[in-house]
Amino acid sequence: MKIGLTAGADPKARHAALLDARAAALAARRAGEEETVETAAYLVCACGPERYGLPLAAVAGVAPERPCTGLPGAPPALKGITAVAGAIVSVLDLASCLGLDTKGEDEAGHVVRLRAQEPPVALAVDRVLGIARIDAALARPTAKPESLGRGPLSGYAPPGSDRTGDIREGFSLVDLPALLARFMT
Repeated sequence: MKIGLTAGADPKARHAALLDARAAALAARRAGEEETVETAAYLVCACGPERYGLPLAAVAGVAPERPCTGLPGAPPALKGITAVAGAIVSVLDLASCLGLDTKGEDEAGHVVRLRAQEPPVALAVDRVLGIARIDAALARPTAKPESLGRGPLSGYAPPGSDRTGDIREGFSLVDLPALLARFMT
């Protein structure tokens, strides 16, 4: 109904017309809003030229890398043990765990302590780049994880998929249980 001379004569009709116009304006405003999208948070780390995302819910903290005490007979990916935030943790080199070449890397990077691991575990990375929030659909494991070529990788976040805009490069998503299963037996 139009709000005009005819509606102005009848107060009930004018009231109904005002309510209709208000409802239409609210509906139009709602149509222009962006949909709420469920996101998943990842701590994005660099290992050489590669970028990897660790589920933020599994991260207890990040600290500068410190010297490790080597363990005799340990696999090459186990750098050793060190103290992180007052606890002795086993330090795994993420690049070695993923089969990447780690030769020539003398600079100390970061250690990412993982939450709820027994024994306590930290991952050594070249550096922590930041936190990315990606669409939760990208974070769901693929039906065929072996299709990515490496068991501990569960997916890929393409460049520009970080909703915060802080991480511009794409990164591979690390499946921590699959990664740690090889070393925690």
